[in-house]
Amino acid sequence: ARSSSTDLTLVLDQGSHASRMAIFSPQGDLLQLEAIEVSTEQPRAGYFEQDANEILRSLQTLLDRLTPKQISDIKSCGLCTQRSTILAWHRESGQVLSPALSWRDLRAQQLINKLRPAIPDCQQITGLPLSAHYSAGKIHWLLHNNAQVKQARREQQLCIAPLSSFLLFHLLEEKPYLVDHSNAQRSQLFDIQSLDWSEKLLQHFQIDRHLLPQCTPLIHHYGSLKTSGITLSAVCGDQNSILHAYPRLTNNNTLINIGTGAFILSRSGERKHRSAPPELLRSIIYSKENTATFATEGTVNGAGAALEQIQKIDPCEDLFKQLPGWLNEVTEPPIFINTISGLGSPWWCSAGEIKYINHNTHQQSHRYVAIIESIAFLIFNNLQQLSAPRIEHGQPVLFISGGLSRLDGLCQKLADLSQLSIMRFANAEASARGCAWLACQLAENSTTEWEPLRVSQQFRPAANAQLLARYHQFVGELRKHCNRH
Repeated sequence: ARSSSTDLTLVLDQGSHASRMAIFSPQGDLLQLEAIEVSTEQPRAGYFEQDANEILRSLQTLLDRLTPKQISDIKSCGLCTQRSTILAWHRESGQVLSPALSWRDLRAQQLINKLRPAIPDCQQITGLPLSAHYSAGKIHWLLHNNAQVKQARREQQLCIAPLSSFLLFHLLEEKPYLVDHSNAQRSQLFDIQSLDWSEKLLQHFQIDRHLLPQCTPLIHHYGSLKTSGITLSAVCGDQNSILHAYPRLTNNNTLINIGTGAFILSRSGERKHRSAPPELLRSIIYSKENTATFATEGTVNGAGAALEQIQKIDPCEDLFKQLPGWLNEVTEPPIFINTISGLGSPWWCSAGEIKYINHNTHQQSHRYVAIIESIAFLIFNNLQQLSAPRIEHGQPVLFISGGLSRLDGLCQKLADLSQLSIMRFANAEASARGCAWLACQLAENSTTEWEPLRVSQQFRPAANAQLLARYHQFVGELRKHCNRH
């Protein structure tokens, strides 16, 4: 039977820069999108903090905008959040006890360096290489350095968990203390075989299991939203949901999503299948009861985050209005060594000084084109780690979405580097659409009527020897940087 036009799906999408509320039709069309920006503080180098109360208020404000008619028409609901961001709060009062330490926060780097020799099998257990970006080191830091956290622990009233758990605790009537598998995995304390906390890793990081939430499948009856009573039936990390936004993609297709970070995703099947290349991640993209499905993931920390940081030291008015023209005009930019927020896959090494090489011009346009090129270089470097994507029936295999994918010049550079056609989707809200698809899997809403997303533009590869030469020089510089760090 066809879905009723009133069988709507609500998604709360909480990201680094904004909280969004999206409503989707039974066909997967985006009917409404509202957003409230949230701030990030950087109190010192390597520290990135957000205010969990500000984030919670932003989502409550968005939910308050729902009309009674919408509330009655919404039949399923999902929550997707930024990953690896953690905080502590008081179990009884719900009071926030710490800043939300962002995924960009690297304050635990020294601890990670110290633990590295002791946990050679970290990636085998968790699907992730040992990194200060993930939550385990930050949880350890809060337990040892935050007086309020220490006090709540003594009183046996401490909750310390991913941001998604805090939002569930406060947004749902039942006040559950749960974490979905995808956000649990990003803590670096989660065993992807047992789909539960790893006793070995808890011991290494000196974290008591009882402090952490219960691990729960992505698709699950989480509870009911306060005031509206809408049932929440899916929770996931924002990038984990993205492949579900495009349900027709096959295992041969690779999706690139470019926002604050950039993520390169390719389906890799269930647990029993082979692992990802050692430099890349194995991320849970679907779980229900005791089964999980994975994607191979590459991660670039310095995408939108690089532009944001350079804007602070090299301000540019109307940057995003300027960039399309600059990307057309500047053919020989310098090379920007982009280690902003630390190097993600396949390098896994710490940040260094911000610098340009081959920089014989003082024009701002050249500097910003170099930054965009560095993002393309980091993404292409990850694509090279994936097994060569095959072209099925002549169809292109690279798909691109996310805010920075709006830049034609960036898409064209990726096509030229990879020598593959790139298809850009018309809808940039990929995380929310994927989360909506997941939410429908438990509700009575069917996704069989979901329309494939419209492709807005195709970028065909061209020969570009100068770009490729700059790429090889860029990789050589990163190799030197990582040998020093």
